[in-house]
Amino acid sequence: LEVLLDPKTCILCMTGFFFHFANANVLLVLGELMGGEKKDDDGDEAPSRTVIPLTAGAIVLAQFTMTVATWVGDHLTKQGMGRKPLFMAGILSLPIRCALIIWFKDAGSSYLLSTQILDGVGGGLIGLIHPYLIADITFGTGRFNVVMGLTASCFGMGATLSNFFGQMVVEHFGHVASLTGSLVLSAAPIILFSRMPETYGQRGSGSRRSYDQPPTPSISRSSSSSTSPKSENETGYQTYQTLTV
Repeated sequence: LEVLLDPKTCILCMTGFFFHFANANVLLVLGELMGGEKKDDDGDEAPSRTVIPLTAGAIVLAQFTMTVATWVGDHLTKQGMGRKPLFMAGILSLPIRCALIIWFKDAGSSYLLSTQILDGVGGGLIGLIHPYLIADITFGTGRFNVVMGLTASCFGMGATLSNFFGQMVVEHFGHVASLTGSLVLSAAPIILFSRMPETYGQRGSGSRRSYDQPPTPSISRSSSSSTSPKSENETGYQTYQTLTV
């Protein structure tokens, strides 16, 4: 319970929730903007057929960038860079991405597609540093899997609600309004994570005992009252004299 109520755990859960709540819907809106709309045979607006390959290309570009971002982040971590600046860099990629999509909404599919580089940077750095943060917070408690599952659930809940409410906004107010909402919401994880203390190098500090440190052996009361071999010999000799008298 102490680990679950740790302020660092709460901050990480709320940060991930609001990040994914603002982020998950952006790809759907981006695909609709890249595909454009045209009139079908009934005169209704429908997405262009190019929306499928363009959306696939956006996903592949983000995954490739994510791989590079993960490698770079891992290298920086091994060089001693803290968790907070790398995780914050991933969060900051979201408002920049939303702003660029709004700016490039009429500039063509290639410009819109290029914004997925920022999606890969954010996903790669956050996906890399997330387990590091959990390991730092839960070190010496045996609660890594519990907190990892808790934070992942918060992340997934935010993504689910993002798709629902984001597309609802698109339906009633348009794509730009949905992106603007994501842009505004992206400030929440930045503000929340700015309150997060740096956890790098803090493992084993505080009141939690490391599992690598064996417990201090307690001295049994019986050991203090036990007799020495000499006293036992003297007792035996006195008993022998008593019996022979």
